[in-house]
Amino acid sequence: MEPSEQSLYWVGRYRLSARIATGGMAEVYLGRRIEEDGRHGPAVAVKRLMPHLASDRRIVQMFLNEARITAQVRHPHVVTILELGMEGTEPFIAMELLEGRSFAEVRQEAAERGQRVPLGLTLRVLVDACRGLDAAHRAVDESGRPLRIVHRDFTPDNIHVGTNGAVKVIDFGIAKADALGSGTEPGTLKGKFFYMSPEMIAGRPVDHRADIFAAGVMLYEQLCGRRPFTGMNAEEVLTRIAEGRPRPPTAFDPSVPPALEMVCLTALARDPAARFDSLQSFIEALESIGGQAEVATPAQVAAYVDVLFPPGTDPKRLALRRARLADPSHSGTPPNQGVVPPSYAATVPAAVLPPPDVAAAPPPEPSASPRAASPSRIEDAPAGESSRGRGRRVAGVLGGLLLVGALGGGATWYLRRPGTPPTEKLARAEAATTPETRVAALNGLGTDARATAAELARASALLLASGAHAKALELADAYAARFPQDVEAHLLAARAATELRMGKRAEHALDVAASLAPKDLRVPLALTELRERQGDVPGALATLAKAYAQAPNHSDVAPRYGRMLSRASRLDEAATVLSNWTREHEDPEALAELGFVRFRQERVDDAAALLKRAVRKAPQLAEAHYYLGAVLFRQGDASGAERAYREADRLAPQDPRALAARCQLHAHAGDAAAVAEAKRALTERFPARAEALSAECKAGN
Repeated sequence: MEPSEQSLYWVGRYRLSARIATGGMAEVYLGRRIEEDGRHGPAVAVKRLMPHLASDRRIVQMFLNEARITAQVRHPHVVTILELGMEGTEPFIAMELLEGRSFAEVRQEAAERGQRVPLGLTLRVLVDACRGLDAAHRAVDESGRPLRIVHRDFTPDNIHVGTNGAVKVIDFGIAKADALGSGTEPGTLKGKFFYMSPEMIAGRPVDHRADIFAAGVMLYEQLCGRRPFTGMNAEEVLTRIAEGRPRPPTAFDPSVPPALEMVCLTALARDPAARFDSLQSFIEALESIGGQAEVATPAQVAAYVDVLFPPGTDPKRLALRRARLADPSHSGTPPNQGVVPPSYAATVPAAVLPPPDVAAAPPPEPSASPRAASPSRIEDAPAGESSRGRGRRVAGVLGGLLLVGALGGGATWYLRRPGTPPTEKLARAEAATTPETRVAALNGLGTDARATAAELARASALLLASGAHAKALELADAYAARFPQDVEAHLLAARAATELRMGKRAEHALDVAASLAPKDLRVPLALTELRERQGDVPGALATLAKAYAQAPNHSDVAPRYGRMLSRASRLDEAATVLSNWTREHEDPEALAELGFVRFRQERVDDAAALLKRAVRKAPQLAEAHYYLGAVLFRQGDASGAERAYREADRLAPQDPRALAARCQLHAHAGDAAAVAEAKRALTERFPARAEALSAECKAGN
């Protein structure tokens, strides 16, 4: 390819049109291979390491390992690797383009709607994923020698569920194969520990049966709505896995078919020899059960994905659609349409470029000066610009060059004039009266080399406060790329990723932040928030416990730890933490929580005194009134309890607890008219939960 034909968006022979995903270590772009004669291949996904990670030997090794191992497996249920290449000193992977969600995202979205993925659909996902992984287990090299691939991270995050119902195993980054090696250092624990087999935890050699154990964990989660091995911290979970005594699924749900329970417990056997001998045997056992355990069809899986992630509103599907539209090959535009040589691009003022589009942003410049001489370098370009936009820019620049010739230096100054200063953009954003105008005011700040670290931090925080989490993550990533040693950048990225439910991305940002600032309390607090969002209460408690040990008198740690202990029903520990805190601080929320702890410890008079004190300090604290209502009812003061519940309901009308408690109070008193009125109010205000709330009301009758 001649230099004059270079596009701004090339990696090797792949022309990239837009970024479609960002993970903890890598970014994925929609790309297309363009041959020297101009012929182009199908749309593919091109995966590249984050620029600041390309110098980390272990991460690069893991990245290369993923491509080398995955490329050995050709199966419909394993993502296809097309090419492993190098762009300068940085590796990239070209792979088949997938549209859909991880199985973890499918389960999470269902949980957000108060559902569990239907059994038949989960079985289809597991069966197909296990078929693909079984093919990996049986893969051989060119000479027919078994590779003995073990995934070692077979989890819902690494199973892709397509919008067409196709299921594929992805991310072999920490897999091992006898002939190819491993992507991580020897002697370290691999994968997510909830899915680790006992032999992995013990540091013993592992084979394909470790992946069978992980499949058993996923099946158990489906049958029971919980994990087979839980605990208050990682060490406790690992100990229970090593002991290998999960409770049978029928202990939680008696309707689980005995045959399905047997399949699950066999896969979870502590001794690898007692498990299924292969994933194929596991699949055959699942498919033979039938009845309520009938495996769904791929078409049913596709329909379910459409329900959870509608094509017209799902951000990821819309991002991929925009990326396809930005691809010149999609619109029939010749491959070199919109090519802007660096000398032209340099004349375009940043202020007149289109604003960035987070969901379909083109690639940033991958690294700094060492790659300047690379013939395939991806030049810096404005985010969100499509090929048509680049074409318009070329025409504008050419016209500008004519102006330069005609008008001289004045026109040159006009073309090169600086854009709006970052300080002015921030001032406009802070003065904005709506989130939309605030976000618009900050457009382009991430690519402005004049922006300081403090300005990028302020801008990211403003975007987070405005609810523009995707844009906040993009800006935080740009901030971290420019100032990689600034812990604030990684904390902001973690906050944004947490809001976007990108768990891996958030964890990676927090790992980096922790390495930069081991004693910064914001890191464990952010990790606690992430664990809570993920529903991992034991993990959140364990993280917060470490922060409390480090800073027992910190206002962001002690009261939060006390409340979390209380809500985990660890009452004695909660009482100690909250008592120590409230002895020195008149914190109404902590006083109210301590009062509720004392109430559950049967110290009702102490509870009443604490809650009345909390109400005096913070009359607008709805939870204090709600807890006080329960205490007054226990003391026999029904009218006082009624007043407290009414006040709690007035202060927090979106919380059904106080209204449901009033209903129970009236049922206890035998006031049928008041019960009927409360039930009617529950139905009107909380229609989706009215039946369950009314049932609780009857329970007090």
